[in-house]
Amino acid sequence: MYSEICRWYAISSRPLGAAAVLPTDQAGRIQVGADLAVTGMPGVFAAGDIAAVPDLSRPGEFCAPNAQHAVRQAKVLACNIVALVRDGQLRPYRHAYVGSVAGLGHHQGVAQVYRIRLTGFAGWLTHRVYHLFWVPTLSLKARVLADWTLALFFRRETAQLTSLEHPADDFRDALRAA
Repeated sequence: MYSEICRWYAISSRPLGAAAVLPTDQAGRIQVGADLAVTGMPGVFAAGDIAAVPDLSRPGEFCAPNAQHAVRQAKVLACNIVALVRDGQLRPYRHAYVGSVAGLGHHQGVAQVYRIRLTGFAGWLTHRVYHLFWVPTLSLKARVLADWTLALFFRRETAQLTSLEHPADDFRDALRAA
C-alpha cells in the first residue's frame, strides 16, 4: 500500500509542472529559488510539494514535500507576492527542521522533536498536541480537544461501506419488507 502511494505521488506532481511549461527537476517538481520564485520566470511563484525549494539550513538539499514546510512556505510566498507588487525585497524561505510527528492509531504514535524520540502513547500525545497547536481559533481548539477527550472513553463508530456503491438498496429492501 505504501509503495503504491509513493508511486502515485511521484507520478502526480509531474504533469502540472510540465503542462504549465515551467522548469522542473528530475522528480517533476518546479524549480524555484529560496524566495520561491520560479527559476527564470520573474513574477511566477511556486511552493509546497510541487516545488523543489532549496533548504537553506542544509545547503545542496531541498525541503521535504510535507505540510510542515508547505504551511510555512505559503506565508513567505504571500509576503513575497505583496513585496513584488509594492516593489519591495523578496524574502527567502528559511526553516530549520524541528522534527516530525505521526499518529499510528489506537493511541500509538511516533515523534521526533529536535533529538528527542518518543514512541507509543507519548508519541501519540505529542502528535495530538502539535496538531492542536495548528487549529486556528480557541473555540475550534476547544471543540477538537473535547472530541478527542470523548474518543478516549467511547468506542469508534463504524459504518458499513458496502452500501455506498448502491445507497438506495437499503431503502428498497425496507419497502419490500413493509
